[in-house]
Amino acid sequence: MVLTGKSRTRFSVKAEHGTDTLSRVLEQFSIRHMYFDTLSARRTEDGLQWIELYCSDVEDTTTNVVINKIKQIVPVQSAAAETTLLAS
Repeated sequence: MVLTGKSRTRFSVKAEHGTDTLSRVLEQFSIRHMYFDTLSARRTEDGLQWIELYCSDVEDTTTNVVINKIKQIVPVQSAAAETTLLAS
């Protein structure tokens, strides 16, 4: 897997498992025309859903807006973002 960019932001979401949870989270990226490098979603044994997305070169203000919007989605229990600077 080859990813490009100067930074990489990981968005992590923990939510109740539901039929529309993933699409509602992805909508927050779509309406901002954000592309993600990788996406992982899985259901846990305790009935929760873990969603993880990696995006390259996302501005801090955009990251904050997306996380705050995701936290407003009813089934979401927690959401966080972590940005890593990549070596040149």
